[in-house]
Amino acid sequence: MPRQGAARMLVRVARNITGFPKHVVPILTSTVIECQRADLKSTAFEYAAMLMRPEYRDDINPAYKRKIEAMVRKRDKADEPDEQQCPCPFCGIAGPETDMDCIHCQNIIPFCIATGKRMTVDDWAECPSCHFPCRLAAFKQVIQAQPDCPMCDQAVSLDSIKLLKDPLGRSS
Repeated sequence: MPRQGAARMLVRVARNITGFPKHVVPILTSTVIECQRADLKSTAFEYAAMLMRPEYRDDINPAYKRKIEAMVRKRDKADEPDEQQCPCPFCGIAGPETDMDCIHCQNIIPFCIATGKRMTVDDWAECPSCHFPCRLAAFKQVIQAQPDCPMCDQAVSLDSIKLLKDPLGRSS
């Protein structure tokens, strides 16, 4: 569900909102809107309530302010769909595919430059120019649509994208 993926990426940014002090209100507003559209009602409420704090309330775009206020007043307590799980490339324990930290082994998991989701050992490739990790299938789709790497902006041919057999260098 693409809409849910965008919402979960925005939630990942919103969880670290202190890293973006000049952009708090636009990021939180986008998070609320996308979560609402993706049927992540509880998460939308959480960030809508944050936007209603006195320090942010006056900076909300008037086009969205009434809707956000209504969301906070009339909370929708519907259950949210569970996030798709994905194995940690280091320990193999499953976790939410947009979480970059493994709660089991405490490793920081690399993310795919095409999807923003955590990398998986069985679909691991990299950009031939910048060597950033990517999921093979997703990166090929991106390159088919736009032949430049989204990270380094270098031209990439489909033939140059290869599955890595041992991306973490475990075998000797």
